[in-house]
Amino acid sequence: RLRPPRLQAADAMDSPSVAQSESLPPSSFLTLIEQAADATSTAIAEGAMLMEVEFPPVPLSKLEDSSISALDLLQANLQLALEYCKRLRPAIGGGEIAIALPDIAERERAAELLGDAEPASGVRLWALSGGDEAPAPFGFFGSLIKGATAVEPAAWASLYVVLSASCSELPSLRQLSQEAAGVPVVAFNLKLDTLRGDLGLPTFPGREMHHTFLSRVKPVYYMRPRTYSLSLSRPPFLISYAGVLFRRYPEGFQTLLDRGKGTYRQVKVNPTRPALGAFKAELTAALKLSDDDAASAISQTGFKQSTWWEDDADGLDVSKEWRL
Repeated sequence: RLRPPRLQAADAMDSPSVAQSESLPPSSFLTLIEQAADATSTAIAEGAMLMEVEFPPVPLSKLEDSSISALDLLQANLQLALEYCKRLRPAIGGGEIAIALPDIAERERAAELLGDAEPASGVRLWALSGGDEAPAPFGFFGSLIKGATAVEPAAWASLYVVLSASCSELPSLRQLSQEAAGVPVVAFNLKLDTLRGDLGLPTFPGREMHHTFLSRVKPVYYMRPRTYSLSLSRPPFLISYAGVLFRRYPEGFQTLLDRGKGTYRQVKVNPTRPALGAFKAELTAALKLSDDDAASAISQTGFKQSTWWEDDADGLDVSKEWRL
């Protein structure tokens, strides 16, 4: 089994070590959690109510391991979320924090993995569907219809950190944000960009879910690594390159080119979140290749660089927060 990440300063995470004015993707999960908590605290102090924290929950080399399971990722996310919550309590005046799972069954599984339903002082497990209720005798069947249960906020919660919610649970997440007015909600490693891509498909919520709700979610800590390849007309014929889109609020969105051996070169700092295609184009242009075919490939990256939710062609987004 894959062990969850240990929060130690020596815990390498395929990260950079360059000097610049903006923050860097960290060299350990300990520093990552401290950065994420600091960014969230800053946003809360400025009045943010809906926030996103997104980063790889295990070292990048592990993400490519075919033996890693959904349970392994859940366990890693739970451990990281717990440490994140511990560091966030001062930002909410020492109030209690709810680590919110989709339903009672997943809440109970999380309690088994963490060892307790209250794994730390002031941090409790909770369910979007079922809240604090005890498991039903036929809890498995109840989990199959979890979407039908209304969300009732926890009276004790001063902050919600939501884990493991799928596209089907986005309506419950939206309802939580509406019912728990005045209480901050953090989407923790939910892969919201992936969930946006499912909107509008059969059995999933419609695209209005992004326009009216997800567009309001501010990315306060965002680290998204990507690997690409470029064809050449001469040896080596194919070049692989990688980079990271990184943001620690209130700083801008950095496009970082991976130079290998744990170092990055800052390519650009955007004041707003770039489309993923634009991020790729920035990385590709930063390669500074002279090959004619490479130059052609670079120019072609600009043909279509954004998705429907990045375009907002009809101006349906109620907020620009998801870009800021």
